[in-house]
Amino acid sequence: MNIKSLLLGSAAALAAVSGAQAADAIVAAEPEPMEYVRVCDAFGTGYFYIPGTETCLKIGGYVRVQVDGRSDFDFDGPAGGRFQEGGYRTNTRGYLTIAAKSDTELGTLGSSISLEADTNGGSQDFFVDEAIIQLGGLQVGYFYGYFDNGLPGETVLSDGGPLGSDFGYIGGDTLNNSIRYTFDGGSFQAYIQADAFDSQDGWKTGGFVNGAGDFVPGNEDELGVNAMIAGKFGGVAIDLFGAYDFDFDDGVIASTLAAEIGPGTLGVFGVYSFGPSRYWDFSEWSIGAEYAIKVSDKLAITPGAQYWSNILPVYGDSDYDGGDAWRVGVTADYEITTNLKAKATVNYTSVDVDLAGVGDGDRWDGFLRLQRSF
Repeated sequence: MNIKSLLLGSAAALAAVSGAQAADAIVAAEPEPMEYVRVCDAFGTGYFYIPGTETCLKIGGYVRVQVDGRSDFDFDGPAGGRFQEGGYRTNTRGYLTIAAKSDTELGTLGSSISLEADTNGGSQDFFVDEAIIQLGGLQVGYFYGYFDNGLPGETVLSDGGPLGSDFGYIGGDTLNNSIRYTFDGGSFQAYIQADAFDSQDGWKTGGFVNGAGDFVPGNEDELGVNAMIAGKFGGVAIDLFGAYDFDFDDGVIASTLAAEIGPGTLGVFGVYSFGPSRYWDFSEWSIGAEYAIKVSDKLAITPGAQYWSNILPVYGDSDYDGGDAWRVGVTADYEITTNLKAKATVNYTSVDVDLAGVGDGDRWDGFLRLQRSF
């Protein structure tokens, strides 16, 4: 065997071995297809299925930047003086709502949590605004009540009064731990709700004996009940609300009407209080109206006015002791682009408290807001 034959034989053997190895080569497995998020249209827009479950999730909220301004609140008369300092303030807010829903044999099971973060003048606040569990028409948790529904403008105060919390009012306490059952018949709705008002330490007790041997009454009566019926008839929607506070032994009735008239929507709010309570203690009665005019697809102008009668509550006496107030203003809403809106309002409030020789008082207030919703 010569050298040439030996080389040719070696090359052939190597080729045979290489061919056998190539035939047995390991091929990497292809990656499994990803499970993309599926749209859930069973509960409206914006929901998607949590991967691997039949629960639908929706995330929404807004970011708001706002500048508030107001004039000094001065009163005339012998005992008059400055009730409230004027000036301006800035505030930025982030608001996030996460809602989950699924179908069960008992109806739709839902839950939601709303988180709010505010920064204002160097201070920051972060808190849970609402937290709700819902099964069918039953709703339990921490949520707002009727008086926070409001009208489209910023003049009529459906959950407040002309003097506000600066005068020691407790009414408008509409965010509570509550239980509500709602019947929804399409054009007709009704609900009944029980509220547990927040006490200073959260405990509802029957009282206790202090170190001096004196009995300190508890706060077991810090409960309330309210109900509402509402209907929509063509372009008119109306509701009737009633509430009773067992601690103050007083109640309130209120109603809101909205009607499509001409180029806009008229909203009317009225309330009558039988005595000061946590639901309402800003006045014995009040009435307000706003008219939202659709100027264009992007611009709406809403003038409004409100009147309060007997604005000085007498707690524990189921009464009010004089004074009245009125308020006029206008609000402009402009849609800059999809999900980005600007709002501006200016309002004038006049108060006559007729207290200890104090006469009339008035002030201007308003704000400019930019809000991006998602």
